[in-house]
Amino acid sequence: MDRNDGFDCRQMNVFEAQEMGPQDRDGSSLDADARAWVRLLASGRARKEDARKLELWCAASAAHAAAFKQAHALWRQLGTAAELVGAGDPELQAIRRAAGHERNARAASATRSARRSRRAFLGGAVAASAVAAGVALIYPPLSLWPSMAALRADYRTEAGQQMQVALTPDVGLLLNTRSSISVRTRDGSPVGVDLIDGEIAVSANRPFSVSAGNGTIAAEFSRFEVRHLGANVCVTCMEGQVNVALAGARHTLRANQQMVYGDDAAPVVASVDAQQQSDWRRGILSFRQTALGQVIGEINRYRPGRLVLMAKSLEQRPVSGRFRIDDLDKAIAQIQRLFRLSATSLPGGIIVLA
Repeated sequence: MDRNDGFDCRQMNVFEAQEMGPQDRDGSSLDADARAWVRLLASGRARKEDARKLELWCAASAAHAAAFKQAHALWRQLGTAAELVGAGDPELQAIRRAAGHERNARAASATRSARRSRRAFLGGAVAASAVAAGVALIYPPLSLWPSMAALRADYRTEAGQQMQVALTPDVGLLLNTRSSISVRTRDGSPVGVDLIDGEIAVSANRPFSVSAGNGTIAAEFSRFEVRHLGANVCVTCMEGQVNVALAGARHTLRANQQMVYGDDAAPVVASVDAQQQSDWRRGILSFRQTALGQVIGEINRYRPGRLVLMAKSLEQRPVSGRFRIDDLDKAIAQIQRLFRLSATSLPGGIIVLA
């Protein structure tokens, strides 16, 4: 690891907190170190080596584990994205009441005050840590940084990043945003990958497989895409055919067919326009009468931080449009205008639409 890209508690300005001194067993120092780890993770610069170092740090002593337990408790107090503007924060409640009245002086004052208080909490506490005592990064809050499994992946992309990987002369991959894979080999040669999360496009001119969720997709002389988000997996066949092994059964997909499966749901096969499904490969997010909630979820995959819709009554409202992945601020602005929403920016790249 490059020395300049490594983790140094003494050099990192963590959440605008004061500069930290050398590590020791003093509680305040451990708290500061925990915040520094969170700062590194949130920066998107953490790598596999950092994940291992963080595990070792947590296991160093009961005091280290307790520091992370406390950090986790503080994050739970901060709550989910919805609670960022929820009943537990009177100042942010005031922002909600004042939504759409930005010119009102009292609302503007509440907004500034809320931002200061939230920033102070994040700076003095731990901003975004979902690390349980002794176990780091299992369930990142709001998907603000990669999971532990993703940190250990052989290949991983950040928000908005795409990566081409030539595993062999006959197998090429394209990783979409926030995606991570581990490579499986036999006799030193890649034979498949495990899609930990995210989305990949595969071009294979030899036998090759992708494991995602509780299924395995096998193909030869074909192009296909696999999307694994949460408990659901979506497989789209672009050319040729792919075989999906799932719960002891085998399903065959041909060009312009798509299968969606999950841990508890029965698989569903449908005909699709495969080229439209692949707009992301051309740097485009394309929506056709898509529910606003789904649109925001997709935008969140491509931009750092989190876009949060508080107007739950609008989640099912349809949205159509094509947006450039490298200019999603325009998409957010169009959503604001279309539904007459106000926007509140919070630390960590969080934007609340109300």
